[in-house]
Amino acid sequence: MKANPFIILIIFATVLLHFTFTSNSSVPSSAPVVQANKIYLAWKNSEDVVAYEMEVMTKPYKPNDSVPAEDILYHTVAIFTPGIELDLNQLTIQHIDKTYYRVRPLDLDKKPLAMFSEPMPLSSGQLNPTKPQPTALFNTNRPVPLYPTYSWLPVLGAKHYLVEVTKDAPENPNGMIPSIKQVRSYIVDEESECYDTHAYVEEGTYYWRVIALNQYYYPIGTSSDAIPFHISVKHYTWAVFGDSITHGGGAVSNPPSDIRFDYSSYIPYEIKNLGRSGDSVESLVERFNSDVLPFQPKYLFILGGGNSIRNGTKAEDIIGQFQMLINKCEQNDITPIFLTIPPINPDRIEQVFHKPSANDWQNQTNIVNTFLKKQQYVIDINPLLSDNRGFLPTMYSQDGLHPDISGKKVIANAVMKFLRTFDRNAV
Repeated sequence: MKANPFIILIIFATVLLHFTFTSNSSVPSSAPVVQANKIYLAWKNSEDVVAYEMEVMTKPYKPNDSVPAEDILYHTVAIFTPGIELDLNQLTIQHIDKTYYRVRPLDLDKKPLAMFSEPMPLSSGQLNPTKPQPTALFNTNRPVPLYPTYSWLPVLGAKHYLVEVTKDAPENPNGMIPSIKQVRSYIVDEESECYDTHAYVEEGTYYWRVIALNQYYYPIGTSSDAIPFHISVKHYTWAVFGDSITHGGGAVSNPPSDIRFDYSSYIPYEIKNLGRSGDSVESLVERFNSDVLPFQPKYLFILGGGNSIRNGTKAEDIIGQFQMLINKCEQNDITPIFLTIPPINPDRIEQVFHKPSANDWQNQTNIVNTFLKKQQYVIDINPLLSDNRGFLPTMYSQDGLHPDISGKKVIANAVMKFLRTFDRNAV
């Protein structure tokens, strides 16, 4: 996911050579190279969905109807975004206005979470799109996360994507070559999301856009529309700090660009999200000065430690790192409000991420949480997210690690309950 300057240089050189070549041929240099006879379909993203099932049918079958095999032109249970580009060349279709599709959300075990949608004619989609469709649009009513995540719907035939971030709007909208205003770029392989590794602590308005690339890193079409996001560097009253549970994301395939997976989005205050996916408590300590202090929050919700415990770090080491965070907060007049470490579901984690969890994770979690519950301000979310075994149940988490939307609402409700009795004047 991180930028590879050498590969990016090759990409840009290839594009420039293409423009040089086509400028002397009958093909206009600005003509995008895209696959013909494809169609782009999109729908509303369901809650806690892992994948979508799609059926393309010869007749408009209703949501509860069972479709005979001879009337199904295309079927898949492996769509991981709320949209897709279909290759019409591979479907036996006479008229797209007389061919229909429907979708329904699935969980990790491919079980339906809801009924199929009402049938829609394929002609309701966009024929032969020339640019990717961004899904990370950013909520202008909330501060942009410290580490933004960019997402888009997959482009047919794409093997790689180049994500470009610019300072101010790019001078070449929907262009095929980099902007002179570029400040950074990333390459991702066969993914439709990009986690920015840069902490945005510089005031200003930025734009992000993405262009699809084939297996040879040659552009497929043009860049997407450039999506603006404004960074305000000021003193926030409230901020949240932690790992991927704080950063957002969940239900296996949903990135933090979906604000519904950010528990702070359900709290009616202006809250700066300082979370970063993958963090241990040690890395929270390491980035405190650079990532927290520029915003000088008065109150800092801290939720972390799960990655450390799962990977085998002992409770006493984690407690020592939490104590460092407490000291840093005290030195900078920041009031820490801790959330206890939620449980995990090791079986689901191994199924999704193919990684084992530490055998004594429950005991280590209990030791750390006992320490956290002795602090002045703490919100005990662990029992709220535990089943009778002390595991994180699938009703709250599909992957056994990240609470999904339903789980994030549990966390937010616990925070709101705490705030109703929290005396801000006493701090």
